[in-house]
Amino acid sequence: MNAMQYNITLPNDYDMEVIRNRVAENGMKTDGFEGLALKAYLIIEQKDRKEYAPFYLWEQTGGMNRFIFEGFYDNILTSFGWQHINIAIPLLTEISDKIKEARYVIEIEQDIKRTNSMQKPHYSLPHLECLGKTIVYNPDKWKYVEFYFVNEQPEAVECNIYEVLHISK
Repeated sequence: MNAMQYNITLPNDYDMEVIRNRVAENGMKTDGFEGLALKAYLIIEQKDRKEYAPFYLWEQTGGMNRFIFEGFYDNILTSFGWQHINIAIPLLTEISDKIKEARYVIEIEQDIKRTNSMQKPHYSLPHLECLGKTIVYNPDKWKYVEFYFVNEQPEAVECNIYEVLHISK
């Protein structure tokens, strides 16, 4: 299993309805995509920050490779230019059958600290009521990221809070 995400930072005056319409018209095209466990179409829309940041969980690398190299990712390239794709390894994943009902995703990035004895990262919000959650890590960067799929927008916390536009499964 692999995870990937690209974070497209948009100008502050960008009309986010363009992204909303894009996902409304095309989001279902990744429903049932080969090897895709989950794709969450995510945005942040704040006064001083606008971002489009789709998040993927791939069951197989074949589907991810097909998406990137067989024309599907070209839609991102032609619309937003060259983007860096963050790749990570899922460590813990719990997805309920109701994941498509999630309205928000909480993303918490953590460092994996230098040590002489590796310890598995754990959820920092273990009791949060959610429809799904995953921890992905990248040993190249020594970071891990927690994703929580929730219905209610959380109170102010030190993290990114994305609005979910669509979830393909």
